[in-house]
Amino acid sequence: MELVTKIDRAFAKVEEVILALLLVGMILLASLQVLLRNIWDTGISWADSTLQNATLLLGLLGAAVATSEGRHLSIDILSRAITGRTKHVLKVVIGCVCLFLCVVLAQGGWVTFKVNYEQWLGNVPQGWSVMQTLRQELSEGSIPQWLSQAMLPFSFALIGFHFALRLVRDLGTLTSGKEWEKAGAAGPEGEAALDELEARATEGPRSGPGGEPRGRGGVGGEGANGSSSSPGVKP
Repeated sequence: MELVTKIDRAFAKVEEVILALLLVGMILLASLQVLLRNIWDTGISWADSTLQNATLLLGLLGAAVATSEGRHLSIDILSRAITGRTKHVLKVVIGCVCLFLCVVLAQGGWVTFKVNYEQWLGNVPQGWSVMQTLRQELSEGSIPQWLSQAMLPFSFALIGFHFALRLVRDLGTLTSGKEWEKAGAAGPEGEAALDELEARATEGPRSGPGGEPRGRGGVGGEGANGSSSSPGVKP
């Protein structure tokens, strides 16, 4: 199970780096586009369409990272009500359903991409190569539809890959009874997080007998230099 976890985290780290670079690139490109339009009354023809597609890719890669960390959206009504082996069985069932849906979505995305690519390929001017036509369209600020749709099968396959790795570990937990994911490793969530925040907000400073804070010198207590003194006793 440790090997599966290492593979999962390695892919997630690569995705996080790509996400960071993509986000920085989007911020720089959007800022440059705003400056060019407001100051020099011009702009980059392909900036808007690129930012739109980059936003989609950002969300899909973020979903893959969230799946790796177990932070994808979930309705955990049943998981809070059940414990023990039944809870592990529920995790396996949910993992199977999620993996199946990712396979269906990836397959549908691939079919859509393939159909649009073949249509675009049929409109390539005679004597032009695919790369030449693609460069021409990109230089005009137009991103082919098939290029945008290529992100869907890739992203859902990546999300399904993370679900498959989690499913393998959940099956291992179900058979061996050994947890692969530490409970609460990611911190409290939902109502538990709210309860903890409320407890911290209402918790006052700890005080000793008589309302004096502990650890400070006082009557019958230790002084700042660690020596003790008694009332009414002169040195």
